[in-house]
Amino acid sequence: MSSTEPSRANALEVLGEYRGLVFVDKPAGLQTEPDARHTDTLVHRVAAQLGVSLERVHALSRLDTAVSGVVTLGLTSDARRLVGDWRARGRFRRRYLAIASGEITERSGTWSECIGRGSGNLRQVGGRNPDAAQTDFAWVLSTPSFARANPKQLHLLALAPKTGRTHQLRVHASAHGLPLLGDRAYGGVARLTSITGSVRELARIALHAAWVELPLDEPRRIEAPVPQALLEAWRDFSGDHEAFRAASELVLGA
Repeated sequence: MSSTEPSRANALEVLGEYRGLVFVDKPAGLQTEPDARHTDTLVHRVAAQLGVSLERVHALSRLDTAVSGVVTLGLTSDARRLVGDWRARGRFRRRYLAIASGEITERSGTWSECIGRGSGNLRQVGGRNPDAAQTDFAWVLSTPSFARANPKQLHLLALAPKTGRTHQLRVHASAHGLPLLGDRAYGGVARLTSITGSVRELARIALHAAWVELPLDEPRRIEAPVPQALLEAWRDFSGDHEAFRAASELVLGA
């Protein structure tokens, strides 16, 4: 193996390719793009894995470091324009699955609060220099409520962003009383006590980019499997694992 090739442990799963686009499954804990402090990033690994220069790999969707799932990358200017056109016409559909605590007050709809800058690198509803933000959401299923558990109950949400603001899904969910598990920055619980009393530290945010759909003559869906850490946390609270498939297939924004 050459020094530029990723090790087997660092290799990413390529979920699909189309006309210069590459779709990969990003694990939680891996930063999408490099900065002054990080050079082991998703774009670095993809470039090495595909044997192309780093300059050719452009992330066309970005997931926060603690979030997992499908990331779309463009290797050519034509590929980048293609996704830009799909987005401009509202045809690049995405689905996220999230586990939250709190209280369900609405079963479905659209969160449309503007999002601006908060303290440090955080965002908040309103905030400084706010931008329009829209998220279609639906409650899918809740676990039973147990007095000895912490949180007492979990909720599975299906989310579809219509805009792409920084931390949008996390901010919108928290603002509506449904902070995501593991999302300490926005009020989420990271230390979970299950119905049996066992304790789990969730070292990630319970948010997963489950699929993107290419608006072709026959729409093509690129899917990333739900990570084991999220399935296990859900099962700890007697959640039905089939709910994740239902959340993935649910029609939002109808």
